[in-house]
Amino acid sequence: MSSPKPIAVSFPDIGSLLNPLAKNIDSHTTLISLCGAGGKTSTLFWLAEYFYKQGKRVLITTTTRMFLPAPSHYRELILEADPVRQLTRCQRLPNGPALVALFSHIDQASGKVAGPTPQQIDLLKGQQRFDLILVEADGAHHKLLKVPALHEPCIPQSSDWVIALTGGAMVGANADPLQIHRWAELQALCGIAAGDPLDWPLFHKLLSHPLGVFKSTPARARRIWFINGDYQNETSWQPHLINLLARHPELHAIWQGAVREPHAIRHVFGHFSVDEAPQPHP
Repeated sequence: MSSPKPIAVSFPDIGSLLNPLAKNIDSHTTLISLCGAGGKTSTLFWLAEYFYKQGKRVLITTTTRMFLPAPSHYRELILEADPVRQLTRCQRLPNGPALVALFSHIDQASGKVAGPTPQQIDLLKGQQRFDLILVEADGAHHKLLKVPALHEPCIPQSSDWVIALTGGAMVGANADPLQIHRWAELQALCGIAAGDPLDWPLFHKLLSHPLGVFKSTPARARRIWFINGDYQNETSWQPHLINLLARHPELHAIWQGAVREPHAIRHVFGHFSVDEAPQPHP
């Protein structure tokens, strides 16, 4: 495999973009954790459905809390609090393509489900019963930007990929505490005040700082920053994203798009090896 080189692709073919995420040289199961704010749940469902339609065995879960997915987002639901029985029920699933949602329990009052601990998800990965495990590893209270608190995010240590999301409407906007989860943490980290611009130097710091958007990412995991939604300014963003990528060789890729749109990823900037470089949409 040749050394990765930075490239930019507009309207990439989704298969050539996503299929490398399922490749894992040291285990049958690939574990992808999502953190940040601005569309984690939608992105999780989008990825899960894509890989399921590719014939993969896919597990979706959370290390925090999320609303119980609608039945359209899974083909089998496991609600099981006991870690041993979780492993047993996964082991007994029939062979073939699968899209399984696994949670520990549901809070009837809120309608939210709690998932296994990060350590339990590491065990599920080691079981090698699934091709992919997709984990919502952070909460953001429906906000578009987040800086994690001390106890966040809850990323399993065996994660192969970490996708950190930022709502596109935040890029270039003026800081509004009502749109930012953990406003006090963002102020402390970046020295920002309400009304100050959320500019590219700020995002550089959020990508660079160990307490920023990739906080708690395992050293072994590859990183993707996904700017999701509000692509009206995409042309003016491109030179800034290329510059950010050059300053952050630890990033595998930057995705820019809107996951709810038919073509979810409109632009990708990445450090790709030749066999992993996405191709333009035909």
